[in-house]
Amino acid sequence: MKKVYHAIWISFLTILAAAASLSAAGAQTTWKPELKLLTAVNLPGAFVSPQMVYADSERIFLCSVEGDLFVLDRDRETNFQLLETIHLGAPLSAVRGNDTRLYITSRNGNLYSFLKTWPLQFEQSVRLSTYGLNALQVTAKNVYVSKGQGSMVATADRIYVAQLNIGDFVIELPAMRSYGQDFAPGSLLEFDRRTKEFVVAVQNPARPGVVFNTWKNYVFMTNPGCCGAGIDVYDRTSQSNLQFISRTTNTVAGTERKGVPLLVGGSEAGSVDLYAGGQNGYNLISSLNLPAQTGFTLPEDIEIRALWVDGLDSLVFAASSWGNDRSRGPNLPSFFIMEIR
Repeated sequence: MKKVYHAIWISFLTILAAAASLSAAGAQTTWKPELKLLTAVNLPGAFVSPQMVYADSERIFLCSVEGDLFVLDRDRETNFQLLETIHLGAPLSAVRGNDTRLYITSRNGNLYSFLKTWPLQFEQSVRLSTYGLNALQVTAKNVYVSKGQGSMVATADRIYVAQLNIGDFVIELPAMRSYGQDFAPGSLLEFDRRTKEFVVAVQNPARPGVVFNTWKNYVFMTNPGCCGAGIDVYDRTSQSNLQFISRTTNTVAGTERKGVPLLVGGSEAGSVDLYAGGQNGYNLISSLNLPAQTGFTLPEDIEIRALWVDGLDSLVFAASSWGNDRSRGPNLPSFFIMEIR
């Protein structure tokens, strides 16, 4: 009889374990992430370009049109305190880095570099253009900058370039190799980083002034401003348009959380949108209205122009153009830290 009871008990435990496993799997598949605002930071700077915010595992970096580099602590316990402000004296356009160095591009054509010491240590300033630098990407060994008003993203194997004017081409440092010297308006140019050869020109529907980003095998493309059509999602391998998201968006960034592919978008109206990827593409699942959250609801108070999401944790960093001549001031927040929950 004891053996019978023992067998029944073992069967009961097995059923409980299976039920718990199914429950956990169900929770995993039904998880619906949402955005929550952690803090709004009053940084005295306008952040108007997509690459004006960047972070590593320890610090957050923002560069402003006014010429300031802001360095914040990536630590909730300090409430992401401001660590230092470095004035570079020129309108800045992008900030990126690797394990050892931080790089900043400027509208005066200079590329600034700092050693990632505590505090940062200025290394050098290199003049690369007479008509300004716009986009910036940094790998372990190379730095890529786009001249003029060109947009650019460098992945592990590719370089993507979108031109607005003649002369908007990319320079690779330290070799000083150039990409995209032939003007191709209305196209997204793709180059192979290993062979340095041109691969393909994708005729993009996003028109001049396109803002784009990449994540894994996707290219996300949008037109900034109040009247942009929405987000185009492309396959990087086939160059095919997989999806169009009809929601006006200034800037986008891809990431992943709990195995779910996510897309984050920032809008001219001050919202930060979160999309979850699935069999039917990306679907909007959460939207955070920052003007309503902060009480700064006048037109142009908050316009999200720059985003950074790196997957190191659940944080999303968004930067704003900091109002207009009437609303700009020490009380108006220009930087927002959110969490994906």
